[in-house]
Amino acid sequence: MSDAKAHGALHVAVVTPEGSAYEGQAAQVVVPAFDGEVAFLHDHAPFVGLLGVGEMRISPAAGGSPERYYLAGGVVQVADNEVVVLAETVRRASALKVAEAERELADALGRDAVGDEAIDARLAAEDRARARLRVAQRN
Repeated sequence: MSDAKAHGALHVAVVTPEGSAYEGQAAQVVVPAFDGEVAFLHDHAPFVGLLGVGEMRISPAAGGSPERYYLAGGVVQVADNEVVVLAETVRRASALKVAEAERELADALGRDAVGDEAIDARLAAEDRARARLRVAQRN
């Protein structure tokens, strides 16, 4: 029996192209799916989902305030009390600065976009910038 199963917790691993962003035990994990938030607790049914952009919250198994992260893109898999997040981008919320997020949003809004691909890229950049700003403002 794994430690997670024995203690009513989840084992959580968050991985980005840069490497491991988090690994540990959690009571709850909330991730931004492409169509809203999804929360996982101990003994959650197996699940695979596409991630969107927004705030990921990991509540420590030992209690206390959740650890907050900005997350953009990727997939999440849950099975046997293990949550694996493979994300394109993960940043600790406390490292985000409101002024930088505001500049990023202004840059995204100021981009010229002609053609479907350019418009899609601009809209995606706006979504990422707005999500980053929301997470930064909660600090």
